[in-house]
Amino acid sequence: MKKLLFLLLLIPLLSISQTQIHGIVFDSKTNQPLPFATITTSSNFGTLTAIDGKFSIKAQKTITQINISYIGYEAVIIPISENEKYLKIALNPKIESLREVQIVARENPALQIIRNTIKNKSKNDIEKSLNSFKFNTYNKILVTANPDSIIGKIDSIFVLKNGQKEFKKLDSSNFKFKKELDKSHLYISEKISEFRFEKGKGKKEVVLASRMAGLKQPIYELLAITFQDFSFYNEFYVLAGTKYINPIAENALKTYNYKILDTVKTESGNSILIYFKPKERKEAIGIEGVLYIDTRSFALTKAVAELKGIVNVKATQNYSYLKPNNIWFPQDMDVVLRKGDNNEHITLFGGTMKFGTSKKNDSIVTTKTKGESDVTYFISKATNTRIEINTPIVVKSAAPTIQFDDDAAKKKDEFWDSYRTDSITIRGKNTYIRLDSIVKVEGEDIENKINIARNLLKGIYPTKYINLNLGKIINFNNYEGFRLGFGGETNSNFSNTFKLESYVAYGTKDTDFKYTLGSSFRLNKNTNTWLGANFTNDLKEAASLDFIAINTTFSLLNLRNIYIDQFYNYKTLSLYLKHDIRPNLEAEFQLGTGNYKPMFNYQYISSDKNLSEYNLTTAIFGFQFNPKSTYMNSPIGKLTIKNEFPQFTFQVTKSFENVLDSDFDFTQVNFRATHQIKRLQKATTLIVAEGGIVLGDAPISHLFNATPNGSFKNPWAERIGFASKNSFETMGFNEFISDRFAAIHIKHALKPFSFGPKFKPQLIFATSAAIGDIYNSMYHNGLAFKSLEKGYLESGLELKSLFKGFGVSTFYRYGANSNTEWSDNLAVKLTYKISLGFN
Repeated sequence: MKKLLFLLLLIPLLSISQTQIHGIVFDSKTNQPLPFATITTSSNFGTLTAIDGKFSIKAQKTITQINISYIGYEAVIIPISENEKYLKIALNPKIESLREVQIVARENPALQIIRNTIKNKSKNDIEKSLNSFKFNTYNKILVTANPDSIIGKIDSIFVLKNGQKEFKKLDSSNFKFKKELDKSHLYISEKISEFRFEKGKGKKEVVLASRMAGLKQPIYELLAITFQDFSFYNEFYVLAGTKYINPIAENALKTYNYKILDTVKTESGNSILIYFKPKERKEAIGIEGVLYIDTRSFALTKAVAELKGIVNVKATQNYSYLKPNNIWFPQDMDVVLRKGDNNEHITLFGGTMKFGTSKKNDSIVTTKTKGESDVTYFISKATNTRIEINTPIVVKSAAPTIQFDDDAAKKKDEFWDSYRTDSITIRGKNTYIRLDSIVKVEGEDIENKINIARNLLKGIYPTKYINLNLGKIINFNNYEGFRLGFGGETNSNFSNTFKLESYVAYGTKDTDFKYTLGSSFRLNKNTNTWLGANFTNDLKEAASLDFIAINTTFSLLNLRNIYIDQFYNYKTLSLYLKHDIRPNLEAEFQLGTGNYKPMFNYQYISSDKNLSEYNLTTAIFGFQFNPKSTYMNSPIGKLTIKNEFPQFTFQVTKSFENVLDSDFDFTQVNFRATHQIKRLQKATTLIVAEGGIVLGDAPISHLFNATPNGSFKNPWAERIGFASKNSFETMGFNEFISDRFAAIHIKHALKPFSFGPKFKPQLIFATSAAIGDIYNSMYHNGLAFKSLEKGYLESGLELKSLFKGFGVSTFYRYGANSNTEWSDNLAVKLTYKISLGFN
């Protein structure tokens, strides 16, 4: 979702009286550009060259000269005349430096400075050295361009015919674009937040005010995007939503090369400028930049990180020295994205962006030198104010990481003016007026499209008052045939504190209706606490591993459903309470009672029971714990901002015999742990460990089948089906039944191979194992099944994305439970991968 929303703002970047000086600094011997050379103007304005040696200076005062310096090179002073706009500056290596390198073989002095910076991180990182802090942040996002950067004239387009230019038409796009830029930006968004930090409880953001041009309701997910990290001290640095190894991480010296550039004066002494650059060349380029390091405390006083590719990304973070606390505190940070000068791939928001370019038509000639996309850029700037350190601050651990005030989108101009650190210009005000007027003309169509796009990725189609569940519309299984349905729940437009939920489904093969009807009330917004009740008459797979904290409804994309034919019907009345103990620890308590009927040949026969259907009264405690995930509590509900690993699911079910005619007394414990190891720019390993145990005697509905997905049909070709998630592909349906089992699934996905822009298959190694047992197996009559006491093993290979998202996989069963015929141990499956256009 974040990638999709970000591209909505990124598309303009790729499609579309100040003193200004531009230029490039390079080595006079090699002609190689010199990144991060120091440039100082006659008006004492300082800047650094970019990675490619280029620089741009804008100043209100007249510039008469500039000074360029670079470690190991002779400094030069360049006089500036009124007509000079672009400078090519060659620096000569110092002869003495060359001789020193030849005579003295010693370690790069930058390395020791970096080691000291790493060593002192715990003293300089405010989230480790301070007990608490609080501050306000004003953030402004612009998509814009400098009106003076484009020539506002009407251009001519010619067509070459027989070597002669023939006039075709006039091109007024630059003229119109400049005229628009003179009046307003292309886009503007603002946000005011309060950040609170308490050691041991972490950092929490409360959005006090938010405004996005053209929208009555902000795109909340976009406001939570991490364009750059608040702290430059973490092991990984996030830039444009993607993690990179921090140049001052514990093992950073294995990843980066370093070079001392210069020394500059700061408000508390001196800072050494150290240039860093990745050692290895990757498919997608890594960050490089400059660290300003205080010579006494080895604290960061400024940091610059850049990506130079098909899109250029530059992030700058400035620190301010707070003398009473002897600490460098983040003062402001900004990130700028603009069209790049090359076709190098870069990674944005975790995916490698490889934007296509249209083939140039050599028969068309235009007088246009620059277009809209060449000068348009995106900038996000945040400034911190009202900083309080080590004062009494309370951070509620139950509150989400990001929380919105209810009236955040309705704040008056007086409130905005009291917090803005950068006054809004006439162009900024005109941007709001222009985009807001477009929405008024087009009605609510724009916001509706955004809302639909946001929810479709969650399997929901939103209407004005009801969110329709797309997973309920059509499914297929061997018992019901085609399952046609309709349902959903009311949304925040209906009520923020009350929900109605309902669905109805019909099976074309069993010719029966299934349905649910329920409602719930919100008791507490901060803890996302809801009290509800429902009545359900539906089907569920027999002996499946079930969790109330996870949505286990039928999914059109879970093609394993196609082969399931053993279900039980349940008619239950339930009362439930959902509550966030912490934002990443969700709990649900459910009381339920009802009738259960297996829809296949099954009889439970014990010394005191003979049942083909039965009643259960249960109490269920379910927990979902995602320790590294982050969440937002928005006016439209709780939203997941970062879905991180590991993730843990735990559930206890207690059935009470003789309570409301309940027939069984047992306790069931289910668990699942999921972890993903995602190496930067490399392979990904997914590990799922799951299982359960039943204490006491339970019917088939509350046992375990280990999630099989195999078949023994003949002819053998009929066994080819679709692979599923966390299942045993060579295990027959209900071949094994257990009342206690444990399983592990491991998949190691290599980096996709690249055989061109459209053909990028991915090889995955998979292996799964399970072990289990069942007591009193003779109680379960009508079913032929085996025990897992000797264990179960299978391994295989998956080759995904071979054609239009389809792939193929093969698995082999081995060990004590292998079959006599080798063909009965082999499974061949198709796979399918949905692609949203990101590689």
